[in-house]
Amino acid sequence: MKTNKLLLGKSFLRTCITYFIICSLLVFVINTAVNALISMRLDNAFPSIVNMLEYDEALKTDDFASIPMRRFRGCAFMVFDEDSRMLYASDNAFKEHFHSDDLWMINEYDSDLYYTVQEMPNMPDGEYYYIALHHYNYETGETDFLNYCIVDEDYQIIEGDLFPWPEELSDREFELLQGIYQGQWEITKAVYSTTAGEERTLVFVSPRFTESAYLRALESANRLSLLSLPIILVLIVLLAILFSRKIRRAILPLHQAIVAYGAGRRVEVNIDTLPIEFRQVTDSFTHLLDRLEQVSAEKQAANEDKQRMLADLSHDLKTPLTVIQGYAQALVDGVVPPDKERQYLETICRKASDSTVLMNSLFDYVRLDHPDYVLQAETADLCEFCKSYLAEKYPEIESRGFTLSLDLPDTTVMTAFDPRLLRRLLENLTGNALQYNPAGTTLFLGLTDTSDTVRLTIADTGVGIPPELADTIFEPFVTSNRARTSGGGTGLGMAIVKKVAELHGGSIRLVRPPHDGWHTEFELTLPKQPTP
Repeated sequence: MKTNKLLLGKSFLRTCITYFIICSLLVFVINTAVNALISMRLDNAFPSIVNMLEYDEALKTDDFASIPMRRFRGCAFMVFDEDSRMLYASDNAFKEHFHSDDLWMINEYDSDLYYTVQEMPNMPDGEYYYIALHHYNYETGETDFLNYCIVDEDYQIIEGDLFPWPEELSDREFELLQGIYQGQWEITKAVYSTTAGEERTLVFVSPRFTESAYLRALESANRLSLLSLPIILVLIVLLAILFSRKIRRAILPLHQAIVAYGAGRRVEVNIDTLPIEFRQVTDSFTHLLDRLEQVSAEKQAANEDKQRMLADLSHDLKTPLTVIQGYAQALVDGVVPPDKERQYLETICRKASDSTVLMNSLFDYVRLDHPDYVLQAETADLCEFCKSYLAEKYPEIESRGFTLSLDLPDTTVMTAFDPRLLRRLLENLTGNALQYNPAGTTLFLGLTDTSDTVRLTIADTGVGIPPELADTIFEPFVTSNRARTSGGGTGLGMAIVKKVAELHGGSIRLVRPPHDGWHTEFELTLPKQPTP
């Protein structure tokens, strides 16, 4: 079905082939016509008795006047009956200068008997000519010599009995034996029968075929051939223009769609109106538009998230700064009772610390997202690193009423990592678990060593991750009252975790559903050698 659709649909390749075939056919037809015209002109330039015999019906019915002499320019013909009486002459001059007695000396077209005249070279006492009569055997393809005579420069017969009755030949007889008439024309004859069975002799006289005459005819034919070149060029240009217009019209819908998109409008393209070869391009263009629109929507959403984050960040910064400013001003004005001064100072210090946490989270994310940031990795025992971190964190875990569960190997797990960044990752994950889960929650940390990677699992039995946050938890600037982040409300805590994992050439994921009865489970996968 698809193949049939391709065969029946528009095709740029098929259009090219069609125009190529049309152009080739036109060139072939023009060349054929020109060659036929040149051939006809060459034939007309040197007509022969063969051309005259093409009008055999007129000849056999003695309808000589119907033969178109315009085709035989410079030629003439005469017809004699079986008694050698002239029946017709196309030119009256021949009636006066040609006699029936001369017929026997004219070579007959397509006859087995013919004369040849050759000049005898190197004769000491003048010019001599050798005249011979030959017979051509059509069955064997061989030529037989019959008789001869030799004449001198005055055409007197000095040897041979080819012509026993005259002692010498006249100038006209000598020319006729050579097929020449009055020095200017070639002459030949043909014997045929009419429809009534009467014998006729056709004598045909035509201009002599000389080198100069042939060159003049060939030059005229070449001029005709040169005239065909402009015609062919004009046809090729016309076909090229038509082909170009057809192709432009064929891809116009795609062009209009591109122009429209550049102007901010989207125009759907009907691929059925396009050539087959452009449909894949159109599909790719359509997919590109979809992707660009998706990217634009994502960019807009990201900008909205950033604007919302900036608004929240401004609010979160404004609140402690306002408290700090108010309390500080009260202390400066001396309106704070002495017994409340320490409380005011502690509040100022706490709000300043909260502001610092917010600013540090934003600074860390921007710094890690910078393309020029270089990972400060070193090879160390990851298992020992985790134990050291948990030892520092344990008092906080215990004070919040959490239970710590570990699954760490007894052997060393050597891998390359940035201690400062990995500590920040662990702090964000464990900090979220401690902040958003109630007392009695079990916090789990496990480490699995494989041949080329290390998997670090951090899980808990707390309240779990809300479904509406599960898909976007690692995206930056995601904020919610129920968000499990450690970025001070900026939505950057888990985004920093993801960035740290990526900087190490690894990945982190929220395991759904969590294993072994955990309510929240994160799995960090790190290569043993981080990607540079």
